[in-house]
Amino acid sequence: MPHNTKIHHLSELRHVLSNNEKTSEGLVSFFVKLKFDGLCKVFDGVKTKGHSISDIILVLCLLQLSNLSVWAMFRSGINSLNEAGKDVYYRLKNNPLLDWRKLLLAAAKRFNVLVSQASTEADSLVKCFIIDDSTIEKTGYKIEFIGKVFDHVSRRMVLGYKMLTLGYWDGKSFIGIDFSLHREKGKQANKPYGLKSKQIKNQYRKQRPESCAQIKRVKELDISKVVNAIKMIKRAVRNGFKVSYVLTDSWFMSEKLILEVRGIKSGIIHILGMCKMDKRKYLYEGKLYTAPELLKKGKKRAKRARRFRAHYVDFVVGYKGTKVKLFFSHYSSTSSWNLLLTTDLGLNYTRAIEIYQIRWAIEVFFKETKQYLGLGKTQSNDFDAQIADITLTMITHLTLSLQKRFASYETMGILFHENQKQLLELTLWERLWGIFIELANEMLEFMGTDIDRLIEKALCDEKTENRLIKILYLLNEEPKKAA
Repeated sequence: MPHNTKIHHLSELRHVLSNNEKTSEGLVSFFVKLKFDGLCKVFDGVKTKGHSISDIILVLCLLQLSNLSVWAMFRSGINSLNEAGKDVYYRLKNNPLLDWRKLLLAAAKRFNVLVSQASTEADSLVKCFIIDDSTIEKTGYKIEFIGKVFDHVSRRMVLGYKMLTLGYWDGKSFIGIDFSLHREKGKQANKPYGLKSKQIKNQYRKQRPESCAQIKRVKELDISKVVNAIKMIKRAVRNGFKVSYVLTDSWFMSEKLILEVRGIKSGIIHILGMCKMDKRKYLYEGKLYTAPELLKKGKKRAKRARRFRAHYVDFVVGYKGTKVKLFFSHYSSTSSWNLLLTTDLGLNYTRAIEIYQIRWAIEVFFKETKQYLGLGKTQSNDFDAQIADITLTMITHLTLSLQKRFASYETMGILFHENQKQLLELTLWERLWGIFIELANEMLEFMGTDIDRLIEKALCDEKTENRLIKILYLLNEEPKKAA
């Protein structure tokens, strides 16, 4: 960090930050550990009137911790953190020449190097890419390129973007390493993107140089999410990320994704994810079958997985020229069957479920960053600022994750709250597998649900989440009382 920086005056933030001082100071120290000055060289050539770009970005990340905007920072009178005026911050976020993707990837690579150097078991841990999307809901119709998108959680159309995210799980931590924003044109010709012509006409617009970094982001708005997911995965591999699996849900599981991922020559990468019980055909014993037909054929030889209170049957089949393994399974509490597909023919059912459950880390990431770091909350009409703001949120989360790893925090919640009773979803996710699966399957059976649906409901429904947190505390307190 430059010697003339004023970032160390963190006491000025104390009365407005929702986080404790230790978290804020830790963020600063781990920015230094990330060598952020060096990472910001990807922005070389950008003018900031003599101000350090890394200092400006650090202030913006500190604001993410408190859900404060630049305007709110100056209104609160804490702008002495840096000598830059508010226009410097706005110009940085609105600049179409800045390649925020490069900065995020550079930070993620540095994170990977640091945790690998500090870990003696890095090579033995299962590493995965996780791909998923989430709705970034907005309120302003004048925001550039905004439109109506379908939110699968609320089952309704909402104003906003779809955020496609590529995450990296290194065996202990999850970080976001790439993302793109998408819109949905819809089927109504008279209401493209679910908006009236007047609403589209009134949207903010600006000209961008054809060769600038942000013009690529604009073009991604209308690219297939599967196509862009493949580009992200290949880009991450080129940047040195090595994984054994790509984890995904049924929406992304497709022939194209399987073929493209299996075709990556840098290491052996397998697909593992849920698959729809639809009409696609699988080759088995010389004949083509749909998933329901295969299930009907194999039900009689179903096995029981006691740990998960589930029954399952597996098949090794051909799918579009690629050998894959199918696991049909259902929990004792339900009658419906799920289909899990993997290109790793050596996986057994238990191990496949253990690895697949890592996918929930990205759902936790979405919930934590939205709730605690203000993901997608910027009010700017400029699309470039929307990209910048999401990148800053992901860098802040990455830095806090690094702090957690090096400071040996028990849960991510301590990074966000002094009061440990406010348990975060990461703890919930870990303990659901540790407690509910091993000790409380009877409860799940009584409730008529399975662990996947329970976690999804907990992450998407606040009432369910609060009830489960209470249950977890009761389960945690009972052994203490007995002792």
